[in-house]
Amino acid sequence: MDALELKLSLIEQLKTIDDVKLLTQIKNLINIATDKKETRYPAQMTLEELKEVLKKSREESKKGLGMTTEELRKRHPLCE
Repeated sequence: MDALELKLSLIEQLKTIDDVKLLTQIKNLINIATDKKETRYPAQMTLEELKEVLKKSREESKKGLGMTTEELRKRHPLCE
């Protein structure tokens, strides 16, 4: 059985299930399996996007909208 046949078979089986708890468990299993395989790369931006973020950050800083490192660490303490 190839991947497409297996997917179609699973879809047909899922259509017959009305148990919300079972469907939730199946969904969670799929999420766990696909999250492990997913490669997470650092955020990637174009040079223009990066410049725009930097510009916005500078504007917010001038307006006093930032926070100190100490304030940030209080809000999000480092795990030790």
